[in-house]
Amino acid sequence: MKNSNLKKNSELLYYSFWFIQNVFGIKKPLINTMVILYDCNLNCKHCNIADKLKNIPEPHTMSYATAKGKMIEMYKKGARVCYFEGGETTLWKDKDRDLSNLINLAKEIGYFTIGYTTNGTNVIFEQSDVISVSLDGPEDIHDKIRTKGVFNTLMNNLKKTNHKNIFANMTISKINIDYIEETVKIASENKAIAGIMLNFITPPPDDIALTKEEKIIAIKKIKELKKKSYPILNSSKALENLKNENWQKKCPFWMSAFVLPDGSEVGGCPMKSDVSCRNCGFDAPREYYFISKGFLPTIFELTKRFALSMK
Repeated sequence: MKNSNLKKNSELLYYSFWFIQNVFGIKKPLINTMVILYDCNLNCKHCNIADKLKNIPEPHTMSYATAKGKMIEMYKKGARVCYFEGGETTLWKDKDRDLSNLINLAKEIGYFTIGYTTNGTNVIFEQSDVISVSLDGPEDIHDKIRTKGVFNTLMNNLKKTNHKNIFANMTISKINIDYIEETVKIASENKAIAGIMLNFITPPPDDIALTKEEKIIAIKKIKELKKKSYPILNSSKALENLKNENWQKKCPFWMSAFVLPDGSEVGGCPMKSDVSCRNCGFDAPREYYFISKGFLPTIFELTKRFALSMK
């Protein structure tokens, strides 16, 4: 316990130093997001990666050597939180190595917190500090968006784990906007899920993207559920600002380093473009903005779960 407290105190000290540097104009990445592959075992209605794959040059999967080099590089630049994304991250392999090797490598390098996102249809890698599983509605809606049978596979896999920091991630579109409360309740009642984060779809695709009026209605509903103490992980400030669609001028791109499978870097977001930024539905850029501004309620709401060592 004593060593654990010392470790957390040293991490808080680092974050404080990082923030002071930020105030004085020294901009360093804090989060290293590693897009380790594009490939996925699903073809979800709100995701257009599968359609784009034929036009994306190889490699579609990051090598272990590239991952190691970039993780060390970003750590030296200041990043202390490492997240693995895809595609479907749990499918990543390089010869005899799998995602567990990348998670362990991140720990060896010194990252405070390591996490990954998954659709939940594959093995759960318990070594990770944080795990984000996709949950887009009750069974019929979730399967309509993803693929028939995916909901039950996810729920069965969650029954097999004792991990203490799994959270659900809901992407709200025209398909599931009427199922926000039901989805939040499913997450709340599932003993394996510690909370739920809600985002709006960022186009493309455009046909299921929400209007601003629909977003305002959804935010009102989410805020009501949060007041009722449902485990909604969006900070109150960021949630309110999800109605501000164009986050281009406020987005602290420098705070999050994205590394793509070929090793190239995209500061802030791999979807960064005029069209996507003008209709940004991601909660994270709002959270990052208020953290960079020193907004204490947001910092307190998010640090414990997403930035400090979990063990």
